[in-house]
Amino acid sequence: MKAKYLFLLPLIAGTLFLASCTTGLSSITSSNQSISDSISLSSQSSEQRVFTLEELAQYNGDNGSEAYIAVYGIVYDVTHADGWTNGWHRGQHLAGTDATAAFADSPHSESILNSLPIVGVIE
Repeated sequence: MKAKYLFLLPLIAGTLFLASCTTGLSSITSSNQSISDSISLSSQSSEQRVFTLEELAQYNGDNGSEAYIAVYGIVYDVTHADGWTNGWHRGQHLAGTDATAAFADSPHSESILNSLPIVGVIE
């Protein structure tokens, strides 16, 4: 029982940290425009894989497997990205999930997303 609570503590702390991060409205607008541009480019590519959330969950980074996240409908490969280890980033296991909420309040989300390989889109 105690181990269960110890596992939840980093998740709660990480959630509170992300909730406390804020950015200016102009930064959010700029970020959303950049992401919208990426979505437009992604949807034009006929080679993009279309993932369901269930399929995305298979790319959770566990045991060194590939780690993908979805942000604003685009699926990114974070397997070898700085700050990511076995699907974990800053105390949260985000790989294999729609991480839009986690990145929406992140002050560095646009620069990170622009540096990640795009592997597909969410259905």
